[in-house]
Amino acid sequence: FSTVTSSYPDKLSESVRVVVRCRPLNDREKAVSPEAVLSVEPQLCQCSIRRPGGQDDPPKQFTFDGLRGCRLDSRGLRDVTVWHRLSRSQGVTEGYNGTIFAYGQTGSGKSFTMQGVSEPEAQRGVIPRAFEHVFETIQCAENTKFLVRACFLEIYNEDIRDLLGNDTKQRLELKEHPERGVYVRDLSMHTVHGVGECERMMERGCRNRAVGSTLMNKDSSRSHSIFTLHLEICRTGEQEPCRKAAQKLCS
Repeated sequence: FSTVTSSYPDKLSESVRVVVRCRPLNDREKAVSPEAVLSVEPQLCQCSIRRPGGQDDPPKQFTFDGLRGCRLDSRGLRDVTVWHRLSRSQGVTEGYNGTIFAYGQTGSGKSFTMQGVSEPEAQRGVIPRAFEHVFETIQCAENTKFLVRACFLEIYNEDIRDLLGNDTKQRLELKEHPERGVYVRDLSMHTVHGVGECERMMERGCRNRAVGSTLMNKDSSRSHSIFTLHLEICRTGEQEPCRKAAQKLCS
């Protein structure tokens, strides 16, 4: 299974929440061992794992903020508490930084959960759905101007590369600034005006990612990637300075 973690300021709950999404066995796994050792109880947000062949051993139980089983498509992530309350919230458009990232072992479905596929619509990933939520909120905002810029980087073998830069092979440096904090030097920023532009940039960057075959996944992404939306938010008719926020979408 893959795990999706969201981090947003939330006055009503903890700022970090964890959702587990379980995938079905693939053909290779079925050929090796068709026995399923994972069971889920979505209503309790709980999954149980038992040791293969250990019929008399009690299963190990784990509880999360949200859990979805093998038969659910990516639309179900919108109904999970963490996705509905945090990703659909206006946190980033109100000036709060936030992060949504997926982690898990090779072949667990991290890239598919975050990026998905364009068709069918039910299998669109978390990242394109986040684009939709951000721009839907922007369109509904009154007396507010937004500047949205995007960047897309990859961390591979401890090297940082700009997936949207002119030279995607160039190694970039991680720097620290007293006001900006930690940042990537010379990382390109691109102004975007809608969901379509963001999706095209994500597709362009994904073509530049490092991939390779493993026993678990023949098209495994051999790196970590971070797609970030940077927002500048200005209230019209007010004297207060513009606020800045970033939404990081990682896999």
